[in-house]
Amino acid sequence: MKKIAITGGIASGKTTVCRILKEHGAYLLNSDDTIHKLLSEDPTTIDQVVNLLGQGILSGGKIDRKRVAEIVFSNEKQRRALEKILHPKLLKIVEQEYESAVGDRLSNLFVVELPLVQEIKREKDFDAVIAVLCDEEQAKKRCPFSDEEYEKRMKCQWKVTKKAELADYTIVNNGSIKELEKQTLDLIERVTK
Repeated sequence: MKKIAITGGIASGKTTVCRILKEHGAYLLNSDDTIHKLLSEDPTTIDQVVNLLGQGILSGGKIDRKRVAEIVFSNEKQRRALEKILHPKLLKIVEQEYESAVGDRLSNLFVVELPLVQEIKREKDFDAVIAVLCDEEQAKKRCPFSDEEYEKRMKCQWKVTKKAELADYTIVNNGSIKELEKQTLDLIERVTK
């Protein structure tokens, strides 16, 4: 089973590429969903994050991810401390899911949407890293955040050109969904040979 990480900038099309792969039989793990689950269901993680960022991140007794984002995307020290809590747990879950998928023979392709795979130096954990790119204008149009919030969040990642340069493969997502699907499936055929 090939183990693939999908990276790219905000609103570049990573999730769409992952959805296409899942529709064609890949086992998919989304790191954002996994982190959200940890923040809402894992008591140890919840306690660690509240201890780090304070009671102000709670709303109705639950962690308010919007409040967390406001803090960590404005404070690099807090963001790095939060990543030290969350990344090891996320990577452990990725490994557990991969072992389970291999054991269950669920697919020949295990895909993880992991935007910071390169920044956290975990490329070696994967058979290939695929960077999904698009023009910044397009990304800003697709992005659910304001331009200011987009810029703030992108400063916490490598530039997409660097991600592409260091990835094993790239997908350029400036066209239609149909074009993206063709590029994705053609690439995966090459990766899985």
